[in-house]
Order: sequence, then structure tokens, then C-alpha cells
Amino acid sequence: MAAAPGRELRIAVVGATGAVGEQIVELIDARALPCAELALFATERGATETVEALGEALIVAEFHEPAELSRFDVAFLAVAPSWAADIVRARPGPLLVDLSAALRAPADMPSMSLVAPGFTATERIAEFAASNRVIAIPHPAAHALATIISAAGARAGVVCATVMLGASSAGRHSVEEVVREARELLSGTHSLEEGAAQRAFNAYPAEPGLAAALGAQTAALLGASPRLVLEVVHIGVLHGSAMTVLIPDPADPDTLTARLRAAPGLLLVTGEGGEAGNEEGSAGVIDAVGHEAILVTLGVQPAGASVWCAFDSARLAALDAVWVAEKFSAVAAPGAA
Repeated sequence: MAAAPGRELRIAVVGATGAVGEQIVELIDARALPCAELALFATERGATETVEALGEALIVAEFHEPAELSRFDVAFLAVAPSWAADIVRARPGPLLVDLSAALRAPADMPSMSLVAPGFTATERIAEFAASNRVIAIPHPAAHALATIISAAGARAGVVCATVMLGASSAGRHSVEEVVREARELLSGTHSLEEGAAQRAFNAYPAEPGLAAALGAQTAALLGASPRLVLEVVHIGVLHGSAMTVLIPDPADPDTLTARLRAAPGLLLVTGEGGEAGNEEGSAGVIDAVGHEAILVTLGVQPAGASVWCAFDSARLAALDAVWVAEKFSAVAAPGAA
């Protein structure tokens, strides 16, 4: 889908060769974001790669210092939190769209505004951009969970969720490490360091604090504090993530299917008679890879409702970030829709 007409932006993507950065570049091209210039940056490891975008081959330059971003209108920070923090502190000039904020609670980033489509009014993008020049993109799991809770009318109720993150949710390097480990395990050459978790062919709890951060992001997007019981685990898949959401007391269960179908960003996978099935395709993790929607199935039982969802973390994070640039372009161009 093409972006609405707006002011052409000078755009920088820092971390352009990572899992999320690659998706941002692809979406800028696919959605026809008004773009006067697109510059790609990466670490020394990713520099000098060539990326096809905007009808030409763009060379990825090595990033050295925040001042290199001063001539741009928008800079996407698809990099590690420590690297992004250095750029944010420097405030080099452009609107900074920080995707590393996905791992932090809103209270830990008071100078940023947490923004997501479906929860942030588009007219507030200009306000946020003018006030602090930094916008934080939430974790895709928090965005998905907030969307489901909102559609289910469970903002004030009890919600239990388990988030299952694939390797790509931690970036391209994580994918490469899982592939390497799987190869070594299959060949019998793998040696696990003491205290380290096996990542390939395994499921294990996420690092302490991540569940609390995702819960806080979910509450911030909703503008409410549901009684949320949240568990986050890593699963041994390369791309895509999943989540189960249990809602003991959904509002008006008879209309829950219709409300999930109408919720922005969700694609309800249903079968005949409205029961979960494969009439519109399946809702596995692999099915969600490369998809811009969150695939969901619904089960309603006497004790409550259960929602299964599968999504492409890297794709959804990039989609939220590019949405911010689209809206910024529109409000920056007088008379633009």
C-alpha cells in the first residue's frame, strides 16, 4: 500500500543490514514513502554491502558518529540499545525513531514518546517530533497484546499471556548464531559453555525484566493497567514469533469474533461456522513470516476466551517505524492528507 502524499524526507537507516533494518528499507520502497534521499548505515561488519532500494543499488556506509545524521529529516535506529542511546543523547537533529526501545519499559525512557498505529492519533506525531525529537517503537508483542486486549474489551480485567520469541526478534546476529548452533548440534561438534542456554531446538525463559517491560508497554499503549500475567520465552525458530492470550472474562463473547476481525493489524483465521480452522489459511509461525498482519485464531469456552497469534517481529517493528515516517511526512507538508 502506498503512502499518502507528503513532504519528501531525507531518511537515514542506521542498522540497515540487520533483521529490522532490512525490513525498514524494503517497506520504504514498497509503501512509496516520499523520500528525497535514503542513506544506509551499519557497523563495519555490515558496511560496503549493496542494497536494492528506490530503483537503484545503494551502498551501506559505515556509521561513525551521530553528527553524520544532522542533515536528515528522519533517522531510524535499528541497532543495539547502547548504540541507539549514544545517538539519542547526542540529539543530532533529525526525528529519531528508536526501535531499540522495544526492550525497555516506558518509565526507563522518560524523554521518548511510545508510538504505535491504532493507539497514537496521527496528529500527535508532529507534536512528539517537535517536543523531543525522539519516538520510541514498542515491542511487536506489546503492540499485538494491546490490540487483542482492546478488541476483547479486557482493559480492566485479568489477562494471561505467553509470548514466544523466535531468533529474529533479537536481530540478524541471533539468527546466525542459532543456525550455527543447530549445525554443530546435528554434527555432534557443539560444546555449550557452562551456564549458557542452548538456543537451537529449545525453548527457555527470556532474560529477567523483559516480561515487565512488555507489560508496561502494553499498559502505556492501552492507557490503562489491566491485571496482566505475562511470561516471555525464546523458542528455537529462526523467524517469526507467537503468543497465546487467555481472557477469562471477555466482554460480550458473542461479538468477540467480529471485534477481532475488525481490529487494526489483526487477520482472523477462521473456518466454517466461525470456528478456528484453515479456510483462510493457517496461523502458524512460518505462515506469519513476511506478513504485515498478526495472524490470530480464537477459541471461546465456558471459562473464557483463548487467542493464538503468530507474527513476524522484525516486519511488524519495521512497519510501525515506517508508519511514523509516513505520518510525519504528511503533517510536515501543508495541505497533505
